[in-house]
Amino acid sequence: MTISLLLALACTAGCLGAAADPPPADEIAARFVAAEEQAMDFSATVSVAAGSENVTARLFRKDPGCYRLEYLEPADLAGTVVVSNGTRKWRYDPATQTALTVAGPYMNAAFSEPPYPGWAEGVRGYTETVAESLAEENASYRGTEIVDGRTAYLLEVAGDSKLFEAPTRYREAVHRLKVRIDAETRLLLGLEMYGNQGNLILAADYTDPLANTGLPDDLFAFDPPAGVEVRPMPTAAITPLFLWDIEDARRSGVEMPSSLPGGYVFREGAHLPGAYTILRFTDGSNDLEIVKRLHDPYREERALPGTPEAVLLSDGREAEYVSAGGKDQLRWRDGEYFYQVTGDMFGKTELVRVADSVEAAPVPA
Repeated sequence: MTISLLLALACTAGCLGAAADPPPADEIAARFVAAEEQAMDFSATVSVAAGSENVTARLFRKDPGCYRLEYLEPADLAGTVVVSNGTRKWRYDPATQTALTVAGPYMNAAFSEPPYPGWAEGVRGYTETVAESLAEENASYRGTEIVDGRTAYLLEVAGDSKLFEAPTRYREAVHRLKVRIDAETRLLLGLEMYGNQGNLILAADYTDPLANTGLPDDLFAFDPPAGVEVRPMPTAAITPLFLWDIEDARRSGVEMPSSLPGGYVFREGAHLPGAYTILRFTDGSNDLEIVKRLHDPYREERALPGTPEAVLLSDGREAEYVSAGGKDQLRWRDGEYFYQVTGDMFGKTELVRVADSVEAAPVPA
């Protein structure tokens, strides 16, 4: 065999065994962003270290707005489950046999009390935060790494100004983000967030990440087991829109009843979109109040005492009429909302007339 042929074979073997050059950093970033946008569901076991706090949870996420967290560590948190179907959130602790719940727009205002680390629920949004950072900032390529037998691309985003706030207890400013992206699946395998002094704020490792596996809807439903104590989840105060006149109500999209007792005019109201609307009317000496509130079976409604009388509204809706303490009240359910009309001794017929003129709740699609 000639020397030239040997050299040719050696070159061919070397070329075949050489690793392909990695894509540019912007291409890796774009592929990750596209994969995140196309992920209709996602699951992984995520281990998070934030300072002295360490949490491991099994994460399940499904659009739109559904997620489930099954906590594995630390020991005093193991077994706790947090579930949201997008409209109601539950936190179940089997050790204490308690379940806290919150619904509707109050979900974003819910907070936790020690020892539960509410900040750890932010793990469901880490991939979205990474995608937003890679889409908005120029990433640098930092090589490859083997993670659980898989090749991961290492990207880094850094800036002189704050990139975003860390999803930690104290919301520290993040100035540098390092991520590990699976070279084959384009899914997140790990991340690190650093402060402006180079201090590590939070690190997370993803084990067995999977996307678009068809997670079932019942994974994000929760029914309290028998014997479990159910309590409302504490929430921060939310400031409603105050309605000082009819124009305020119209600008806020609030519908007024089309029928009122003689001499009654709008006095004031309050409106929290999606949660409740309170409208108060007066004739100068007596008041009429109409309340529309997102129904919560775990929240006790304020109602007049007494035995209610069943009443049918004109469209067949079932209502309850109560007269006590110099006041009359009519209450009913319509779709996801609870309604209540309270006035000063109007009588059943008059309250039914007002109730029939109140806009019905839209039927969910």
